[in-house]
Amino acid sequence: MTAAGRCVELWVEARDGAPAINPVMRSVLQALRSDGADVRVRVPEWEVADPAVATLPPALVLLKTATTFGLSCAIADEAAGIRFLNRAHDSLRTNDKAATIACLADAGLPVPPTFLAKAGDDPTQPPPGLVGPWFVKPTRGVHGTGVVEHQAFPLSIPLTATTGGATVVDDGTRLVQMSVGGDTPDIKVYVAGETIFAGRKRFAPRSFAVDAIAPITLDSATADLVNATGEALGLRLFGIDLRTDEGTAFIIDVNPFPGYRGFPEAVSPILGEIERGLGE
Repeated sequence: MTAAGRCVELWVEARDGAPAINPVMRSVLQALRSDGADVRVRVPEWEVADPAVATLPPALVLLKTATTFGLSCAIADEAAGIRFLNRAHDSLRTNDKAATIACLADAGLPVPPTFLAKAGDDPTQPPPGLVGPWFVKPTRGVHGTGVVEHQAFPLSIPLTATTGGATVVDDGTRLVQMSVGGDTPDIKVYVAGETIFAGRKRFAPRSFAVDAIAPITLDSATADLVNATGEALGLRLFGIDLRTDEGTAFIIDVNPFPGYRGFPEAVSPILGEIERGLGE
C-alpha cells in the first residue's frame, strides 16, 4: 500500500472536548494504521501554529475541519507544499455557501433561487415573482445551525443566535434560499472519487450525527449532476444535499468532506482516494 511508512494526518474539529471522528473515519484510520501508515489526528485550534513554517510535514492531510483557524492553517501549509485531500483552496471556497452557489450556477448546474442579505440591516426587497417558503442560513454555518424557515420572503432578517461553535463565521451575512421539493426528505449523496453513495434522510438538528439512512440508487442524470458538481468545485471527497422538484434535482448544499454516515462501505473508496493523493 502506498501509505505504508508514510505520515497521513486527519484534521478535524473538536466536539465535546474531543476530536470529532465518526465511525467511518475511525475505520479509515484503523485501516491506514494496519497497513503501516503513521496516522496523526489533529485539531488545529488546540495548537499554536507558525503560518510560515511547516514542521514535520505529513505526506498527506485529510482536510475535514471547516473552522476558520483550521482552513487558514491549511491554506498556509498548502502554499508551503503540503498536500491536502481535498485541496485547501477548494475546501475554503466550498465552506462558503454563497461562493459555492455562485460557482455551481456559473457551471450551469441547478440551484434554487438564492439571494444574499445582511441580518440586522434595512429591510430587503422581495424578489419579483417568487414565492416561498424560504430558508435563511449563515453562509459559513454547519450542521444546520442558524437555519430559519420563513413562509414569505423575509423583509427583515434577524441575527439568529448560534451555539456550540457550529457556525464557523457569523458576521450577519445570510443566504436566503427558496425551498424546493415540498416536505420530502433530503437526498444525501456522498462521493469518494468515482464511487457514489446516496440515501434519503430527513433533516433534524442532530441528524448529522445519526447513521440511519434509507439507501437509494441515483438515476444516470442525477449521478451526472453529482459528478459535475465535484468537477466544478475541484473536489474528490464531498457530500451533496439534493431536493427534487417537478423532476429536476436541485443542489441545496455541498460539504467538502462529509462523514459518510450510514455507509461503512465507503471506507474502501476513501482509502483509494488517499492512495491516489499520496501517489500524485
